[in-house]
Amino acid sequence: MTDLDRHLEDGGISGVFTRLTRVGLLLDAFQHRCLDEFGLRFVDFSVLRVVELAGELTPSELAELTLRSTGGMTQIVDRLVKAGLVLRSPDPNDRRKVVIGLTPKGRRLTDKAQVAYARERARVLGPLSERELHDIDAAVRRLLDLLSDDAAEEAVS
Repeated sequence: MTDLDRHLEDGGISGVFTRLTRVGLLLDAFQHRCLDEFGLRFVDFSVLRVVELAGELTPSELAELTLRSTGGMTQIVDRLVKAGLVLRSPDPNDRRKVVIGLTPKGRRLTDKAQVAYARERARVLGPLSERELHDIDAAVRRLLDLLSDDAAEEAVS
């Protein structure tokens, strides 16, 4: 057994965080493999999918939904505008704001990337039983709640 194997076998809080970190790194690599052929970073794909599902949104709404800073979202939107995937339009409810919407090119690319990403997710998670998938999802949701609560408390401090 290597040192890495022993470290990954650690129990308790330390072991959980070690394994979660490793899952995060492997998930990031998986997302790159799925989306690189479309010229998309995962964050770009996330923004495109959110706009596709929700319709036009302000950059602030997009930042909140994708857990990005407003400055970071401006850079993402600039990149997507330059690629011809989204447009900025005046907000029909508030002339001082803009909304972000998909272009036809953006919609086509998002749909193609979504099909490929869904296929690969199903391939990777296919060996899991319905029960295993349910249990993992429940545990991840609980972790999301705990980490979200912690982040909210830190933001208030």
